[in-house]
Amino acid sequence: MTEIKLKLKKLPKFPLEAESITPDNFAGKTLDAIKKLPLYHGNENTVIGDYFSVSGKSGNVNNTKIVIDGDLSNVKRIGEQMSGGEIIINGNVGMHVGNNMSGGKILVNGNADDWAGAMLQGGELEIIGDAGHYVGAAYRGNWQGMKNGVIKVKGKVGNESMLWARSSKPANRWPMLYCGSAGPFLGTHNHGGTIVVEGDCDRCAGADQARGIIVIKGKVSRKLPSFKRIGEVKEIDLPNGEKITGKFIEYSGDHSVSKESTGKLYIAA
Repeated sequence: MTEIKLKLKKLPKFPLEAESITPDNFAGKTLDAIKKLPLYHGNENTVIGDYFSVSGKSGNVNNTKIVIDGDLSNVKRIGEQMSGGEIIINGNVGMHVGNNMSGGKILVNGNADDWAGAMLQGGELEIIGDAGHYVGAAYRGNWQGMKNGVIKVKGKVGNESMLWARSSKPANRWPMLYCGSAGPFLGTHNHGGTIVVEGDCDRCAGADQARGIIVIKGKVSRKLPSFKRIGEVKEIDLPNGEKITGKFIEYSGDHSVSKESTGKLYIAA
């Protein structure tokens, strides 16, 4: 795999819009051409070379790895709509990282801001630290959010993560979120997403869930009363073939949405 290295030269004063930083846009380009790709800094048009040093060599989309060093907490939209290749971010990153991506992999060796992996269509986003609100969620006004792919967050995800997730059995699409812990309203409006929480979760997980699976291996601060207890289980089968073992209380719901809801919520016993 060919590798392009970017190193932040100066911190942007305002959020830097960097949707041009993807393997799709770098593929087959010379270093000079990559340096001239557009960025947006407030109302100013700028280019990658103004903010990053660039070295290495690009290949085709699936053979291009981008490694970025520096504090990117004020740099947004890295990896937007990428379809292949790999991005490694060594530091914190700003909002919308990997939003609408359909393939490839992004690894964040730090924390990510809000909307990480929003409306993910495929591929894998891994965040070693914490993530902000709306991880893998639908943007406002959309009724379909994450449709496929995997998001892994070692730390905590914020409010309303995995909002409006939607699977498709005929298309073999199974959106998955793994996280260390979670804020309130996890998996709201779930229509087939699978969520596994290693630790605790705040209130109202699975609100308005019609189908899908939420597994919480820790405690929930408040469970919605519209979930019906089914009983105790020791093994949970996930749509991707993975099995989770332990002692869990199985609930169905959210029955405030539909009496026939097939959604499942599992909470450690």
